[in-house]
Amino acid sequence: MNTTASHPAPSLSDILAHVPVWVWAILALILVLGTQQSREQLIGRARLLILPAVWLAFGAWGIAASFGLNAAAALAWAGGLALGALAVRRLGWPGQTSFLRTQARFRVPGSWAPLALMLSLFAAKFALGTSLALHPDWAARLPVAAGFSLLFGLLGGAFVGRALNILARSRA
Repeated sequence: MNTTASHPAPSLSDILAHVPVWVWAILALILVLGTQQSREQLIGRARLLILPAVWLAFGAWGIAASFGLNAAAALAWAGGLALGALAVRRLGWPGQTSFLRTQARFRVPGSWAPLALMLSLFAAKFALGTSLALHPDWAARLPVAAGFSLLFGLLGGAFVGRALNILARSRA
């Protein structure tokens, strides 16, 4: 969309009217998954790894789809991923997690933090997609590519750090 003087910027309702239905389906799925995370759960190793794997794939796909094979974006994403994982590892989130050896499951306390992280990722991807639809030339701008990639990496890395903290309980 061209937003020159002859074409005024679209309104929020114009933007929302052009959002594909599958985007709203993803948002609904995020709300369901995040609500489930708010309650204590017993989960196995395989299920524990699904959420970080999905968000890593979503982040990598989002960067490639938005910026192409851009080395700076990939490095920013990888750096953000490492920083996010390290920060959560050091914070020890989620605390109060235990491993039930007889069931080979982790008891994970409920928390709204996973929903907040998922909504943050969704909002960032939505903002990026909308921005690039309105200003396609921004995809070639290093600050945009590196900034969003770093953000996607930090948020995805938080899920990796959380999973690593929970897995560490089985060795404790």
